Amino acid sequence: MKILVIGATGTIGSAVYNTLKEQYNEVYGAHRNSVSYPIDITHKSSIEGLFKNLPKLDAVINTAGTAVWKSFSELSEQDYYTGIHSKLMGQINLVHIAQEYLNDNASITLTTGILAEHYEPNTTALSFINGAIHSFINTASNELKRGIRLNAVAPGAIAGDFPNNQKFAGHFPVTIQDVVACYKQLLINKSTGTIYKKY
Repeated sequence: MKILVIGATGTIGSAVYNTLKEQYNEVYGAHRNSVSYPIDITHKSSIEGLFKNLPKLDAVINTAGTAVWKSFSELSEQDYYTGIHSKLMGQINLVHIAQEYLNDNASITLTTGILAEHYEPNTTALSFINGAIHSFINTASNELKRGIRLNAVAPGAIAGDFPNNQKFAGHFPVTIQDVVACYKQLLINKSTGTIYKKY
């Protein structure tokens, strides 16, 4: 299986990338500062440039994307657009472009999170992005051609990055191993339109 992991140096992305490398022969790790496989998901040309330099793939996993964390009273219009351009449209454009470079019955897995459904202070700009991606997956997954599947993993706070004994958005942190297992499961099952929640 030929797999691309985007965001391969982040907390989740690096764990996914390193785990899959141990199990599959061809796993490509892409990120903004990579020499071999650079990508900036806020630019369509960068996304397309990466896929043009790779073989036809069987799976794409994206863990990249940012949004602004501020209280609602402090958020500006530009703050919202930061998340729209990166985590929202970056992942949507990734799906539009990736489908042209994937093998039949390939898998695309995006990343959202607990904030799509649960409240945490200072996260309005990120919460609405996560919810929008869920809505996108619910619809787009029904219209992708050639059996290409579209899903997302929605994790809670990751233990280690967040105190293990404190709740985030009403839930205790989850282990990175449990989150990686969600991405692995979506690689091999036949589901599409699934939001795999781990929190």
